[in-house]
Amino acid sequence: MTEQFATLNRLKGEFTAQSMELTAIAKAASKRLSGFVPGALVAVLASLLLGACAFGHLKPGLTKEGFAVAVAAPTLDEARRLAVKGALDLFLAPGSTAAVKISETFGGRAADFTGRTRFKKGRGVIEVRFTQFLLALDKEGLLRPEGFTSQAPRVLLLVSEPSVVLDLGVGPAADALRRGLSAYGLTAVDGRDELNDFLAKGKDPAALAAGAARLGADWMLIAAASAGAELDLVTGTWRGRASLVADQYEVKNAVPVGQIQSDAAVLDVSSAAARGKALDQAGEEAASKVAAMITRRRSGRSEGAVFVVGGSDLSRLKALLAAVRGVEGVAGAYLGVWRGEEETVILRVFMTGLKIDGLAARLLRRDPSLTLLSVEAEDGRLAVELPGRSE
Repeated sequence: MTEQFATLNRLKGEFTAQSMELTAIAKAASKRLSGFVPGALVAVLASLLLGACAFGHLKPGLTKEGFAVAVAAPTLDEARRLAVKGALDLFLAPGSTAAVKISETFGGRAADFTGRTRFKKGRGVIEVRFTQFLLALDKEGLLRPEGFTSQAPRVLLLVSEPSVVLDLGVGPAADALRRGLSAYGLTAVDGRDELNDFLAKGKDPAALAAGAARLGADWMLIAAASAGAELDLVTGTWRGRASLVADQYEVKNAVPVGQIQSDAAVLDVSSAAARGKALDQAGEEAASKVAAMITRRRSGRSEGAVFVVGGSDLSRLKALLAAVRGVEGVAGAYLGVWRGEEETVILRVFMTGLKIDGLAARLLRRDPSLTLLSVEAEDGRLAVELPGRSE
């Protein structure tokens, strides 16, 4: 058991280095793998592979590059194709639309996804290169279920404000919105800021959403802010009043998901300052409403990791993935990290309305043969051991 926990601790350090984001170091990765690499995954794979021992005689099981499988086929090309199609189950649910869509495509490019081979008289062992699978599937946008973005949600702000309060095209309401959304873990981009190069071929929501998509936005806020100030004759101060009304859109379909309104009133000795501060407060209040709506729309989605000890048997690994995918509340799961010499892997899991401790309980009910090693609820991780691990 001590050895198992030592292995898990090593893997946890490597997994943490990924920061749960496939795109975190895409810029550096592009120099290494000619164009497209799913970011932080490369960083962890590098740490996994650099210290791994060399494998000599190719035999079925986990390898440095992925997994070696025994195949019977009339030709080496057919053996490669069968190995590739069989390995897809580790990344996509069998029979899913995505799996059916990509199966033939990947099968036709089997040489791109396979490495070492040992083949003679219709039988052999083919090494499937998991890194190449992950690169290609991530490029196709198939690794994450719908609704699970690989980064913090990005919101495009299109806020019309009184021209007298604008500073280089940006007003206090939009600036407060941007700062407020950032505090909620969202990335906001102001479309009126010329530095962001927002371009749209029209002013209707569909055209604006197309422009938002080009900026990588997931959400769009079309808003109008108004402000005024009146002198309070009793106190001699100015009372600034501001209102912000906004329609919130999901960029992918340009359909409004709701409307928000925020109002604010502020006293100041200057009429201009009173208007500006009122707009600032209205923007801050709007930010909390926008963030709340996005949270509701995401429906409690979360990501977790299942550390698996004893993952060297392909059929057992596929059965575990099927069990995880079959748990109510799991939207998807795939093989994310592997370490051949230690017979350990990490599964990425995408959940809706389910936390990692709930996943642990439901998974053990589905497969009582699993041994639960640990649950770390705050970090979204659990560890299990498959039965019959080779010592």
